[in-house]
Amino acid sequence: PMGETDPMRLLVAVAALLLVAACGSGGGAGPDSPEGAVGDLMAALEKGSCKDVKDLVVTPDAVDCEMIGTLKGDYASDGVDLDDVELSAAEPVDGSTTVTADLGTDEADQTWQVQQIDGAWKVLFDSEA
Repeated sequence: PMGETDPMRLLVAVAALLLVAACGSGGGAGPDSPEGAVGDLMAALEKGSCKDVKDLVVTPDAVDCEMIGTLKGDYASDGVDLDDVELSAAEPVDGSTTVTADLGTDEADQTWQVQQIDGAWKVLFDSEA
C-alpha cells in the first residue's frame, strides 16, 4: 500500500508546483493545497507584494509591509529559482500541516506551517519573526 501512494503524492506535488508556476497570482482565489499556499507565498515574497502576502497568511494584520518590501528578490539573489523549488506537505492533521520547501540550492530547506481556514490553505507567517 505504501508504494501506491508515493508516486501519487509526487504527482500531486508536481501538479501543485505547475499550478503555482502557471497562475502565480491566482486572481484572489485561495490556494487549494498546502503546497500551493506556500508556493504562492514564496512568489509573493519574491515580488515584494504585501497585498499578495496578506491574502495568503493566517494573520494578515501581523504582516509588516515595509519588511516584505525588503525581501523582494531575496530568493533570486540567493540563486533560488522558484520554478525549481520542490514543495512537499506532511499529512494534514486537524486542518493543519507542515510544508517543506527544498530550494534546490545549498540553502537549508524551509519549513512552513499551513492551516486550512474556510476551505483555503493559509500560511502561518509573521513578518516580524
